[in-house]
Amino acid sequence: MTPPNDLEDAHIMMCCHQQSVDDFQMQIDMIDIEINMLSEEGCEVPIYQEAKLDELEERKLKLLSGKRFHQNARHAYWYVTARGNKTTK
Repeated sequence: MTPPNDLEDAHIMMCCHQQSVDDFQMQIDMIDIEINMLSEEGCEVPIYQEAKLDELEERKLKLLSGKRFHQNARHAYWYVTARGNKTTK
């Protein structure tokens, strides 16, 4: 993470990371839909679709990891904006 230059910079970075979190969540939601489409009306995934299921679950795990990074970064920049111009002594 890059340290912000000032409060406005921190706010902009916080917003950018929130937009990334939102995008990651949209991709995760799409993968969930794809996973649901692999099964036949609530049944287990057919054997011939197991490789595709594994691929989707692996992509989802990577996306969750990325989402976690951006969420943590957003929280760090939020902390900077919440503290404002206060400094520690």
